[in-house]
Amino acid sequence: MLISYLLLITSAIGGVCLLQSQPVLPPFWPALCLALLCWLLSRWRFKQILMLLVTLALGFSWANWHAHLRMADRLDPALEQQAIEINGLITDLPQTTRFGTRFLFIPDPAPQQRLPGKIQLQWYGLPDRVKAGERWHFLVKLKQVHGQSNPGSFDLESWFLQQGIGATGTVKSGERLTGQGAWLHQIRARLRTHILQALPDAPYRGVMIALTVGDQGSIPQEQWQRFAATGITHLISISGLHITLLAAIAAAISSWIWRRIPYLAARFAAQRAALIAGVITAFGYCLLAGMAVPTQRTLFMLTIAAACLWRAQPSANSAIWATALFVTVMIDPFAVLSIGFWLSYLTVGALLWAGSNQLGEGKKWQMWISTQAAATLASAPILLVVFGQLPLVSPLANAFAIPIVSIFITPLALAGLLDPSGYLLYGAERLFAATDYLLQWCSTLPTIAFNMPSSLTLLPAAFGVLLLLLPRGMPARHLGLICCLPLFIPHAPPIQQGQYRATVLDVGQGLAVLVQTAQHQLLFDTGQLPNGDRVLLPALRSMQIRQLDTLILSHNDQDHIGAAAPLLSKIPTKMIWHSLPDHHPLWAEYSKQPKQPCQAGKTWLWDKVRFTFIWPDPQFLPSTDNARGCVLLVDNGQHKLLIPADIGIHEEAHLIEQGLGKIDILLVPHHGSKSSSSLPFVEQSAPQYAIFSVGYLNHFGHPKPEIVARYSAIQAQNLRTDQTGALIFDVGQEIKLTRWRQAHPHYWSASAAEAAK
Repeated sequence: MLISYLLLITSAIGGVCLLQSQPVLPPFWPALCLALLCWLLSRWRFKQILMLLVTLALGFSWANWHAHLRMADRLDPALEQQAIEINGLITDLPQTTRFGTRFLFIPDPAPQQRLPGKIQLQWYGLPDRVKAGERWHFLVKLKQVHGQSNPGSFDLESWFLQQGIGATGTVKSGERLTGQGAWLHQIRARLRTHILQALPDAPYRGVMIALTVGDQGSIPQEQWQRFAATGITHLISISGLHITLLAAIAAAISSWIWRRIPYLAARFAAQRAALIAGVITAFGYCLLAGMAVPTQRTLFMLTIAAACLWRAQPSANSAIWATALFVTVMIDPFAVLSIGFWLSYLTVGALLWAGSNQLGEGKKWQMWISTQAAATLASAPILLVVFGQLPLVSPLANAFAIPIVSIFITPLALAGLLDPSGYLLYGAERLFAATDYLLQWCSTLPTIAFNMPSSLTLLPAAFGVLLLLLPRGMPARHLGLICCLPLFIPHAPPIQQGQYRATVLDVGQGLAVLVQTAQHQLLFDTGQLPNGDRVLLPALRSMQIRQLDTLILSHNDQDHIGAAAPLLSKIPTKMIWHSLPDHHPLWAEYSKQPKQPCQAGKTWLWDKVRFTFIWPDPQFLPSTDNARGCVLLVDNGQHKLLIPADIGIHEEAHLIEQGLGKIDILLVPHHGSKSSSSLPFVEQSAPQYAIFSVGYLNHFGHPKPEIVARYSAIQAQNLRTDQTGALIFDVGQEIKLTRWRQAHPHYWSASAAEAAK
């Protein structure tokens, strides 16, 4: 009976996951008809198998219906970039960025215009004007949700879908409206202000805000990087672990008090009073987080578990866990797209599985080590598939960070919200400072890096983890290692001698091109901040690149070299070629880094592929940063790649005089602006592929229509990174092109993928 129940739940969740993997949303009726047909047939024969198909189809249809509703709530393309006046409510806590303020906005329903139910707005240059819970009138320009698409990078469009955000935009002007706002958001804003005032100069006040009101925007990037390197980012928020432990503490205290009051104990069971106290505590803590989507999932899980325990009947832990998982996924079918959701649920499931397989009772320290080992083993497949690495220090860091942060720091910080003196908040902050001292030591320990495996390896790996968590001595236990082996098998084709792979990364309005040969790696430009952590490092990690042979910083523009500093701090680099001034701030930090100025005629050979700088020419004295930019030619004797950065018409004329010749793959100069791509340059280079590295709806208007038409006139294939995502050229005797969006289609970015075809 239990096995059948678990199989049905697995089938329904599998249907939801199947829908979320679709490149295009199917219509409603086919899956529903299949479910009805299977149900009718199950009344005669093959009942068990057909019932699994019924639940699979029902799960698929349920998620399909929700997906259609969510996609219908996105911005009408006809309203994109139009000036629109809207009234509404600011929800969640506004985040201060280096450009201004970013916040979520729920517009009031307006019959004359159909707007999404939730919009993310950016107001430039006004960091402290708006507050959570206030009502405002805005003049805005909106655009459809759009994110950069690259190997190994975070899928921002998927995150927008999960959060129900149907548009993004910028505020042109605004006026605060009088009237009643949202009391919950106003309370959270006051609590954050209380923490900022109580800890004005404390280095970890951002962590205290994150643990109490769920706002992570005040945590410095340097701290985030350390938390990620040690695998404890799940602790620096109002996470499922904190909510669960706080609910457990409240339940234990309630039970202890209840049992000691005879009048209460005689009329109501202490166990049930404890369950009520635990759920109420979890609900209150979720309110502090603004009922964010991840906290809602935890609340569902705890409520289901409490309901099962309320029945006071024996229930298998696996049944309670599976029921909570099922209800959570049915309430929020987009939860299966969240990596954090799977890490949380599968880790809990692995702990329950490992605990049920314990033979006898061991010592407490042995139980703690085995618990950490089970949690690490359960999360390893997902970490490998998503991030391509395993932090070896994670079990050690979590072993001391979980009890300190969850049992001591978080309750102390929450109590500090009610303490006007601020001493409790200061004590919690200082205790976390001591914890981070240990984390800094842990972050120096090594991390194992692997090729990023295919997501298809997750199923056999999950089965392998179940086998490995069986008790010692079980005959099938070591078969788990075989099931996990596909995680470590490289699936990217190797680069042969005389071949090169050029990856034009989607860095928005900027440029970053990775060129690989059989044994070497070169990166031309880095794009602007924050592409270092969001694009470059994940992409390099996914390709298992731990060191660069050469970094080229073409010229002194932030959209080309803005992310150089964070990249150099993480990736060892043997040589930098550049055209930057001697007093550039980058050299103050990396003064000992081997570097040379770009100069026409400099050339080298890697694995039978020649790299040559053809500009700047020392015979000329360029007057601008763009004109001094490095221009690199890559040639394997069969096909040429030219990366001309932001040079203009005059520099192009000099290259033509020197005999530029035909180019097969051209990074269009200056992103397709009018100041470049002269007609003689376009006609002489005559590229097969003309690549425009541009940002979606960038304010420069790049690429200019007349420039696009100029390349189309010579039969070039025009490619835009804002439409295609990253572009990967495998160049040997022939050129093989991979458009990242087209190779990895999702229904939530179907329009962009369609435009890339």
